[in-house]
Amino acid sequence: MKNFKKIALSVALTSMFAGFATTAHANADESFDATLSLLAPIDLTEVKGLDFEPTLANQNVNVVTAPTSVDAAVFTARGTANWEVKGQVVESSIVMTTGDGSDDTKKITVDTFTYGGSMDASGNAQFSSSGDLSNLRVGGTAHVQANDIAGEYRGTATFRLTYL
Repeated sequence: MKNFKKIALSVALTSMFAGFATTAHANADESFDATLSLLAPIDLTEVKGLDFEPTLANQNVNVVTAPTSVDAAVFTARGTANWEVKGQVVESSIVMTTGDGSDDTKKITVDTFTYGGSMDASGNAQFSSSGDLSNLRVGGTAHVQANDIAGEYRGTATFRLTYL
């Protein structure tokens, strides 16, 4: 019976201290704000396409149009005031063709797209306080090969403007 009392006392003390241990937990709460900015859709307009200076056939030459040139592609945009954006040509290169474009003598590759005007060289720009952005300029390099036939070459590229 003496051992039973010791065991009962031990169990009671253990339970009591265990109860203290579990009730010693503390909680703290802090509220926080949640925010969301709904940006206006970007309205992008091509003002002028990318042109290259006329070049003689029968030669290997890279024809470069700088973004500062009158031949550069030019865009304007509207969006959320003061918001930063990045402009870029989606494709790393495009192919301009003449005639049916069926063989390599009727194809000219354009790549090395460059940016200027209201964009820095990386394509970064910012909408004005009224949400306008103009003079987004794109240049590029056309790689003419000696076997390319004479003619008018055309192709299509995609200029994308994305909020940062």
